[in-house]
Parts: sequence; structure tokens; C-alpha cells
Amino acid sequence: MRRFAKSDKVADLLKHGISNALLTGLGDERLKWVTVTEVSINNDLSLAKVYYTVLEPALNPKSAEAAISENMRDLRRFLASRLRLKQLPDLVFTYDQAQESARRIDTLLESLHKEENGAG
Repeated sequence: MRRFAKSDKVADLLKHGISNALLTGLGDERLKWVTVTEVSINNDLSLAKVYYTVLEPALNPKSAEAAISENMRDLRRFLASRLRLKQLPDLVFTYDQAQESARRIDTLLESLHKEENGAG
């Protein structure tokens, strides 16, 4: 069994390429606050699911989704010109709620800890 599948390598390449494009390559200020958390790609390399989160509280997930959608053509052009892939997979962006859930859990744990210390 191979240690790394080709799909893993392509997913990693896409993650770095998309992150670079969002930060510097597309010129849309809203996209600088979007962070790619994970890219998963199917085995035939035709579809990549890009999970992202938003670092700027003023930019909500819906606004980020709109910014990504508006810049999709330029993003694909950016990636096609820089990545050595025979065919660029279709990109599907999905907001990653894992970090939001983790923050909520941290807040709950913190409040429980404060209650314990205050009551004891």
C-alpha cells in the first residue's frame, strides 16, 4: 500500500494554492480573511471540497461565500496558471463549522470552571 495517495498530494497542493490565491492573488480584500482549513478530493481527482473558516468577525460566512462565488473564475484561472495539473477539479466551498463548535465548547468549559471555582 502506498504511503500517500495521489489524491492526498493534489489536495495538499490545492490547499496551498487556494490559500495563496485568497491571501494575495485575487485582490479582493474580503478574501484575505478567509482561511482554508482542509481540502478533500475524490479518487478520480474531479471534485475537491474546500473547507474554510472566516477570521474577521465583521465578515460573516454568507458574505465570505458570496466573495468566493464572485471570484471563482479568477480563482480557477489563478490555480490553473500556477499548479501543474492535467485538469483542475471542480471546487466546492463549504464553511467549516468545526472551529465555531470548538469555540462554543471552550466557552462552556470555561464557564463551568468559573462556576466550580466560585462555588467551592
